[in-house]
Amino acid sequence: MRIVGPNRDRSEIELDPQLAYRRGRALDAMLRSALPPLARGLRRATPAAFQSLDEERARLIARRINAR
Repeated sequence: MRIVGPNRDRSEIELDPQLAYRRGRALDAMLRSALPPLARGLRRATPAAFQSLDEERARLIARRINAR
């Protein structure tokens, strides 16, 4: 792995299991808050229409995460 920028401890692996668990829970909570609500009910559309809906949902999630 190549690190660009100032020298800092950038280890991606947390060795302490308790800290790793807390870090994972915090990340899960952050990502869960970025998810838009799912529409309920039956939908009928072409695969292309579903693909465009998926892409728009991914863009919305990325905007919410990157806005922080």
